[in-house]
Amino acid sequence: MNNVWKIATGLVFLLILVAGCQDSEKLKRDQYYSEGYQLYTVYCANCHQTDGKGMANLYPPILPSLKSYTKNELICTIKNGMKGELVVAGKTYNRPMPANPKLADIEIAEIVTYMYNTWGEETNYTPIDSVTAALNACSVKP
Repeated sequence: MNNVWKIATGLVFLLILVAGCQDSEKLKRDQYYSEGYQLYTVYCANCHQTDGKGMANLYPPILPSLKSYTKNELICTIKNGMKGELVVAGKTYNRPMPANPKLADIEIAEIVTYMYNTWGEETNYTPIDSVTAALNACSVKP
């Protein structure tokens, strides 16, 4: 009986340990998502709104934008802003988007992670090195 008790206790402990541990990629995604939400609220929500639906004819909604442009284009736009006409889902927007030159690569990675996990079809995080590579390849630099 004593061995059965030890085995049962060990199995329960193992199950609790396994259930309590999360994969490091999931933890990183959750961290990026949470930080990205905070940054999105500060830098993006004023125009694109907290629900990502944009503001009437002034600022475009996030979801069609995610499907209309590549992630690299979005990364460049977040950092460098955008001027001129923007067409999203057949609708034209003419308001400029201000640049955010002070955002660090990790902050952009967190914002992009939040946006693609909320309105896109992703469940992972955007790595900092992919943001750095995208910014180095931007056609317009600050």
